[in-house]
Amino acid sequence: MAANGVSSGAQAVCESEARSEAERLLADPRLHVSDRHRAFLRYIVDAVFEGRSDAVKAYSIAIDVFNRPPSFDPSSDPIVRIEATRLRETLAKYYEQLGDEPGARLEIPRGRYVPVFVEREQPPCPGDDVSDVEEDVVPAAEDATASLRSTVSRKPYAAVALAGLAAIALAGGYAVFRAAMPVPLDTQKPFVSLSLNATQKDTVAGEAVMEDLAVSIARFGTVRLKSEARAARPGIDPAEQTTYEVRMRYGEDATSVSLWWQVSDAATGEAVWTDQDRRQTGTGTRDDAIRALVYGVSRRIAGPVGVVNTMELRRNLPASTTGNICVLKGEFAVEQRGLAALKAARPCLEATIAADPADADAMATLARVFVWTGRTTGDDSYFGRGLDLANRAATVSPTSTRAALAQLATQYQVGQNDASIAAGRRGVALNPENADLLAKLSMALFLSGHWEEGVRLAKEATDLVGQTIRDANFVMILDAYRLGNYAEAVFLARQVPATDTPTTVLKLAAIARLGDRPVTEQEIAAARLQHPDLDRTVAAMFSGARFDSSLKAALRTGILEAGLKSPELASNGSM
Repeated sequence: MAANGVSSGAQAVCESEARSEAERLLADPRLHVSDRHRAFLRYIVDAVFEGRSDAVKAYSIAIDVFNRPPSFDPSSDPIVRIEATRLRETLAKYYEQLGDEPGARLEIPRGRYVPVFVEREQPPCPGDDVSDVEEDVVPAAEDATASLRSTVSRKPYAAVALAGLAAIALAGGYAVFRAAMPVPLDTQKPFVSLSLNATQKDTVAGEAVMEDLAVSIARFGTVRLKSEARAARPGIDPAEQTTYEVRMRYGEDATSVSLWWQVSDAATGEAVWTDQDRRQTGTGTRDDAIRALVYGVSRRIAGPVGVVNTMELRRNLPASTTGNICVLKGEFAVEQRGLAALKAARPCLEATIAADPADADAMATLARVFVWTGRTTGDDSYFGRGLDLANRAATVSPTSTRAALAQLATQYQVGQNDASIAAGRRGVALNPENADLLAKLSMALFLSGHWEEGVRLAKEATDLVGQTIRDANFVMILDAYRLGNYAEAVFLARQVPATDTPTTVLKLAAIARLGDRPVTEQEIAAARLQHPDLDRTVAAMFSGARFDSSLKAALRTGILEAGLKSPELASNGSM
């Protein structure tokens, strides 16, 4: 009798033997499979050894292997189930041909897509005693194997445990099994609790500042404000729901307004950040200074790279954790723009969306991950998938800043510049404190030929936070270059603390236009050492035709003079 398609008498193999069998199998010319089946097999095998087998579902396979759109519904499109059945049949015939050769055997249990590895001398899985039920429509079995997948990803690969666990489910019911096994951790947006002290003369003004700060923090959509009357929900795992306390002290004098603030972890009492912000009132009205103070502090607390989100990312959580932490990891991957980080972020976001199809934050973040995956790999199919998700996120949550940002990025990527700019304007209206979104909107405007407005918004974004923002800085460098102020463009590029590759390319083009060839060659040599992806970035910057034509011609001239290759210019890839 087989349980879940796995032989009840199968013997487990160790991790090293399982890895060896997987690589041998995939490289064996005797395994006659199509490229699609080979990609299918590689996908599920890699998931096991990378510890993310809990995210291997019909939805993720359809999206990643069979290029189905994000709207894929496994209940109406059986492609994964059909191809899995064919792959199982091919594997069964393959191992039959091996005969008595010693070693391990890879099996794909019926109704599941996570492979297991057993001793080859054991009998193969029976093929007629368990129906091949689609995994995503068996909710009870889903929880029963969620933790099992995590176990299978570690050594030993206990196929015996698979059979035993299925027997428990059959004998005692799934309710008992689910109670005994841990469920994946679903993290929520953290709570933030605000409190303020002020001298008697500043009490009224301080209370108004705290109210404005609460509104400003809420607009970022990354945290939830905790009211004094709210009590913790019973039975909630502290790891799912964290709380941060923000204590403030407001003060003002004849020339400035200031806010001392401290963020503490409510669970431990540890102060994780303490700072003080001050704005001068001499150059404008007192209300302007207070507004700038509130905007600056709210961004540093709840912004994309604020204190709270940074602390959430540092939490030591299981790899199977879903929810808000997946959104934060995805946003971090987009900012880092490395292919490995982008790939690692996707299963987590996909699992979050599968658990909650209305999670606009996860959809918006996955949309941006898809866009950057497409840019990094050169696979245009990711762009349409990203656009679909971004539009769905905006439909589900029209007031989501993250959804507006996703539409800004995806619509611009597919050449819908006007729609992209409209999405950016909507996002800025929803959250005027979000300097990062403002900078990205300035980029879309500038690259579309709206020079003056793009530069103005770039300056506003920089003034809002009082420091350099990558996208805003790029606009300023690009504008100096466009106007022929090459020395100014070089100066601005050198002010960036950690220059990214697109900014370096701009700097090289500006140096080349200054006409000093020895300096140009020296700078290019140094840039190649610092940025191994220099040539790939140049190619990415010159593929398509979405830059204003005059700006495109000016950039092409500088890059040619620098001695770099210049295909047709499209996007700097900064959104």
